[in-house]
Amino acid sequence: MEESHAKNLKNKLKGISPVSSECCIYRIPKRLRDVNEKAYTPQVVSLGPLHHGGEGLGAMEDHKMRYVKDFFERTNVNLEDCFKSLKEWEARIRSCYAVNIEYSEEELVEMILVDGIFTVEVLLRSAFPTLQQENDRIFGKPWMDRDVVYDMLMLENQLPFFILEYFYSLAHASNTIPLENDMGLSLIKLTHSFFEEKVYIRPLQEVSNKLSQYSGARIQHFVDYILKCHRPSPSELPSKRKLDTLSIPSATQLKAAGVKFMVVHDTTLFDIQFENGILKIPQLRIRGSTEVFFRNLIAYEQFELHDHYISDYVFIIDHLLDSSRDVELLARKGILESKLSDSKAVTNFISTLDLGPILFGTNFYFTELCEKLNEYYGVPWHNWKASLQQDYLSSPWAILAITIATILLVLTLAQAGLSLANITEN
Repeated sequence: MEESHAKNLKNKLKGISPVSSECCIYRIPKRLRDVNEKAYTPQVVSLGPLHHGGEGLGAMEDHKMRYVKDFFERTNVNLEDCFKSLKEWEARIRSCYAVNIEYSEEELVEMILVDGIFTVEVLLRSAFPTLQQENDRIFGKPWMDRDVVYDMLMLENQLPFFILEYFYSLAHASNTIPLENDMGLSLIKLTHSFFEEKVYIRPLQEVSNKLSQYSGARIQHFVDYILKCHRPSPSELPSKRKLDTLSIPSATQLKAAGVKFMVVHDTTLFDIQFENGILKIPQLRIRGSTEVFFRNLIAYEQFELHDHYISDYVFIIDHLLDSSRDVELLARKGILESKLSDSKAVTNFISTLDLGPILFGTNFYFTELCEKLNEYYGVPWHNWKASLQQDYLSSPWAILAITIATILLVLTLAQAGLSLANITEN
């Protein structure tokens, strides 16, 4: 019996294949998902096998088929040729996903074909409105356009980028893209144009220059592209060092200690600098897509063993925004721009955003920044000012009370001085 079990296990071990270098699309771990399920689960459209057939996603399947029909009619591409190419790539497609894909070869190929063409059509129709059909269920309806974008930002809802490149090359070769707007448009440019107004993204020229510094850099999928857009280039990355303390002063504490805040533009979101008592922070815009954006990039960072720069950034922002007053302060300075209901909602949003990431305290990117802030705040004179501001000058009533007390003290001393003078004269 034992020999039979051992033989069975041995056969199972033989069937285990090594992890592919193509693997880049992952299931979100429970640790992250439990904080906010919706931030990782598509709400209107599934792309790829991980959420195919999911609850509430069926309505978009018919619309996908309309896009596929339009694609083949417009381009005159041979459908059978597409099936043949995708079948040749089937093993590669499966290896891109970090889970076992239960669908058969035919099912997976059809799914990838429909979802791949649909995605390319969304990009093309967004860039070229003349390709949009009347009564389109996505374009012309801002809420649906927004929801589709959110779903395309989710790590579990990605298609391998080489699939999108294949279908885009077919569309481009068919000469059906409006020539007056084409100008050698690549899929990278199309992707950048699609996300540019919807999520944080640097100008395309800056992104192109930065990506060129990564030798042989290849885009894996949309989440990978957006992460590469926002990570500083190797020459811009600060040195990683051990973080000795998890505590830094909040924005209001720093202000009370004499720190001045300045919003900076035309730089990466994460380029926070503190010099000569001035804390320079790029503007953070909080929109409907912000939570999906950060949570899925953080998850991808942790899977891909990137530089966890975004996780470290969220840690810093969470500690600066410790209360509603911190939010209001940075909003007045133009550093925060939010569409949430109020400052308390922003505080809650940031604090929950920091629940999931793993803090790599031994290799933290903002260690020098934390040390500078703590050192400045630790100077006795700065710290005394901060304590005075926080404990006694935190409200107009407290200031009024101290002012009255000071006046009374001065009057009392003056009266005592006059009494003493009268006694001396007598």
